[in-house]
Amino acid sequence: MDKDFNENMNYNPYSVNAGYDMNEIYRDPMFNPMAQYEQAYMYYKYLCMQMDYKIKCKEYENLCQAQTSCQKGTA
Repeated sequence: MDKDFNENMNYNPYSVNAGYDMNEIYRDPMFNPMAQYEQAYMYYKYLCMQMDYKIKCKEYENLCQAQTSCQKGTA
């Protein structure tokens, strides 16, 4: 606050002219809530795809075991 007291009577610390830009803090991805949301969403999507793949592999394995047991029983 280098301004003198008379100029600071109507000082608003949240105004754009307060000496810093509020958007400046969001340029760093660590403090950008939208970037954090997108990263969390992509991680969640990756985990869901991984779980879906494991479930499909298990279903395929069970299907193959059922087919081999049917073939052994009829042969």
